Amino acid sequence: MSAAAHRLSRLQIAMRTVGLASVAIFLNDNIVSLQMITGRSMQPALNPDSNHLWRDVVLMDRCVQGLLSTQRLERGDIVAFVSPFNPERVVIKRIIGLPHDCVVPHTNPQAFVRIPKGHCWVEGDESFHSNDSNTFGPLPMALIKSRAVAPVWPPWRFANRLSDMPDWKKKRVYVNGTTPLR
Repeated sequence: MSAAAHRLSRLQIAMRTVGLASVAIFLNDNIVSLQMITGRSMQPALNPDSNHLWRDVVLMDRCVQGLLSTQRLERGDIVAFVSPFNPERVVIKRIIGLPHDCVVPHTNPQAFVRIPKGHCWVEGDESFHSNDSNTFGPLPMALIKSRAVAPVWPPWRFANRLSDMPDWKKKRVYVNGTTPLR
């Protein structure tokens, strides 16, 4: 092989590598990504093993907002969002209520919070270990970055269905302010 042909093959390899890296970055930023789950706030749906030896890694659908969105967010979806307190941090919680719903905060059972347009109510499944809408109020939906699809790690949880919203949370949600969620 001549020196010119050898240089050309290195250039082709470099160009293919750059191309593949660009595709991988685009997919990770816009289509799907993996997220390691830390903390106890989403137990038992995520990180059910409380001994901290295993942390769930979850496949996340990033097509939830903007031009690439394929479906609407729903009550019960587990979502990752930018923390309203610290924009450097991504938090994962479950959507409990959508715009125009009324939610009874577990911190004040005598009150109702009507969720404004463009917002949702998010809570951890383990509410006593969760910094969520009971602390910061309705979350702007523009902060939501992705929806959890299924665990991919540890191996015995691979592709398991994520659990539904706990019944005790459903009893605190009134769809469009009037109809109890069942």
